[in-house]
Amino acid sequence: MRRLLLGACALRFLDAFVLIYPFYTVMFAERGLSAAQIGLVLAAWSLVCLVLEVPFGVLADRFSRRWLMSIAQVVRCAGFLVWLAFPNFWGFLVGLMLWGMKSATLSGAFEAAVFDDLKARGQEAEYIRVFGRTQAARFAGVVAGALGAGAAASLGYDALIWASIATGLGAAAAALALPPAPRLTAVRRGGYLAHLRRGAGEAARLPGVLGLLVFIAAMQSVVSALADYWPLFGHEVGLPKPAIGLFVAAISAVGAVAAALAHRLRDLPPRVLHGLLMLAGLAIVAAAASYRAWSVGFLMAFVGLYWIVDTNADARFQHALRPETRATVASVKGLTMQASTSVLMLSFGLLAQRSTYQWAFAAYGALLALVGAGFAAWGLLRLRRPGPL
Repeated sequence: MRRLLLGACALRFLDAFVLIYPFYTVMFAERGLSAAQIGLVLAAWSLVCLVLEVPFGVLADRFSRRWLMSIAQVVRCAGFLVWLAFPNFWGFLVGLMLWGMKSATLSGAFEAAVFDDLKARGQEAEYIRVFGRTQAARFAGVVAGALGAGAAASLGYDALIWASIATGLGAAAAALALPPAPRLTAVRRGGYLAHLRRGAGEAARLPGVLGLLVFIAAMQSVVSALADYWPLFGHEVGLPKPAIGLFVAAISAVGAVAAALAHRLRDLPPRVLHGLLMLAGLAIVAAAASYRAWSVGFLMAFVGLYWIVDTNADARFQHALRPETRATVASVKGLTMQASTSVLMLSFGLLAQRSTYQWAFAAYGALLALVGAGFAAWGLLRLRRPGPL
């Protein structure tokens, strides 16, 4: 298991060690994109994930997951080259669409590769621990990238993009270093559409899976829609560029700790997870209501609460799935999430264009709180029929 853990953590670290990440929405704004245009290019990234999530998940069930994840990293590097050549709306649009291809590939393939390797060893109970550590490695990559970006901000955006290309190629090599995923004969039977239908059908039929899928997709779509706007939050409340890098690093550090320790709370009742998500949304509302430099403290609380909920919910979801269609069903979850994220990203930009970024942040924090409250209420109505979530 050591090779799996080291390889998976290396991949997640390098995948997230992107020096342009803390500043790319700020770069968009400084190079003339309006709030609506920023929302549009972010929605384009999400739309690509939406279209490709399930097809790439099926490919990950049928072909080499290591090679698919490696090629995906090279595709994102090509997108960064487009940003260097065409630093305008259309260049940023194309670059983010290529980034979306990477995200769609990594989503289902990575989770399935880790779980199936553990399953083959009879250690699937360790998935939440391993997944939490890979999440911590991902956040560590964001922290390192954000700190490096803050220190190198004076070199300009082009230098940060070139550095991001270098680490992307490192992530491609790390994907190939993962142990080969176990080959399941059931995966090779039937055609593409038959396999896809089977995965989608199991998402609806397996006990507890549908409720988990909807809950995870709902909360992840809101949080994903907001994730790329946090640097703009820092910019809006008056943080200088080096401080924005520190802000992004701090958010990621809190997320890393929360994800790594989430397994200690694996026995939390579903209603507690729902309540924690509601508190996370209210923390965003508090940050938007105060809207000062010190308001970022509320966002630290939001990140910690969210990743405790997300990591535990994902582990319960994976345990409820069948191995031969695991990546496909996980990609159905991603498809549902991305469908909502595409709309929410664009809507955030349009809302900020018509009002202010402050009001947009407050509205989306309230939406996340409503997701938690809604599932808590639904759980109370089903007390006589308890499920995994």
